Amino acid sequence: MLLIASVTVDEPRVEDADRIKLVPVGAGITRVIFYFGFMEMPDVMEGLRLACQRPELQGIDPENITYYFRRVMVIASEKASGMAVWRKSLFAAMHLNANLPAAYFGVPPTQVVEVGLEVEI
Repeated sequence: MLLIASVTVDEPRVEDADRIKLVPVGAGITRVIFYFGFMEMPDVMEGLRLACQRPELQGIDPENITYYFRRVMVIASEKASGMAVWRKSLFAAMHLNANLPAAYFGVPPTQVVEVGLEVEI
């Protein structure tokens, strides 16, 4: 099992040799940390292709991995205070138009499972 994290650094670009850090967690779990520059789009698939060339991850095929992402659904509610309902509704509608995490990280949608959470504002 792989736990993947993406970190944006204060440099415009990160060389491929410095992009990946592997941290063994134990029980067959490895944490893979990808470093991307602030001018780069984080491409997890490309990072995994690089990581899978290392001996620790040999035999793992990035094309056969299932990725789990969270999906937050914002719901406008009259119960919660602090903001006018029309503003809450506008924010909720704008949140629906936000880029999906899988698309942002360059993961094929056919390999994604989204776990949802509803948040009332």
